[in-house]
Amino acid sequence: MSNPLQDSVTQLNVSPEEFSISFIGKELFFSNQTLRSVQTEFGVAAHRFDDIGELANADSARAADGKVVVVDQVMLDDLINRPEVYTAAVGSGCLAFAYRKDKMARFLFQRWDRQQFGDIGYLPMNVAPDVWRSILRLLMHEELYLPSFLADCMPAAPNQKTHRLVSDTKAEPEAKVAHPLYSRLTRREKQVLRLVSKGQSNKIIAANLGITEHTVKLHVHNVAGKIGVSNRTAAAQFYFEMTASNAHGQPVD
Repeated sequence: MSNPLQDSVTQLNVSPEEFSISFIGKELFFSNQTLRSVQTEFGVAAHRFDDIGELANADSARAADGKVVVVDQVMLDDLINRPEVYTAAVGSGCLAFAYRKDKMARFLFQRWDRQQFGDIGYLPMNVAPDVWRSILRLLMHEELYLPSFLADCMPAAPNQKTHRLVSDTKAEPEAKVAHPLYSRLTRREKQVLRLVSKGQSNKIIAANLGITEHTVKLHVHNVAGKIGVSNRTAAAQFYFEMTASNAHGQPVD
């Protein structure tokens, strides 16, 4: 039986030896057991560094073609004061903030300059293990997870750079709409919303997009938070109303 986590690396066209997940912070929060679990279940290299300088100087980290860098909340001040150091160390990979307190994530969200330093993902550390692994898998695909409590205060920015899943799908084109809430969604979230509006189950959506059901659930959660609805039925209704209004040439409020 294949390992779906290792299959995720294959979908990225990166071998396990070329992909690394680096955790920046104290061993108290990123233990050796956690690193071994990530290496075993994801089939990728996992490292822990006390600070960003160690990561930048590590030959194993520089050699990786695919990279996810997870920064613990204890490094928040340094991350805010020296964002260019972190983004330089990450390169073309994904940067994420691991938090145990919502207020820490909100503090970073309100001060992170996305226009200058690009988007940053968020990795909650106080969730169930399967949810934590699913969010980490999203980061491996360069699909950044944004908690709903942060999405609620996110301004619409249609021209803002957004990380996307590396493996594109051949799904039918999205509806050509311009809506401030819809513009908050990533390309993958828009695809999921469109399939939800067709009444497809998470299992069918996962098969159509080549992702796992856990990943679909996370996307649906993100979509609901960003457009301000509480369930998939309301999300589908939002999509119907938006596309119907666009079809008649009228702007959507």
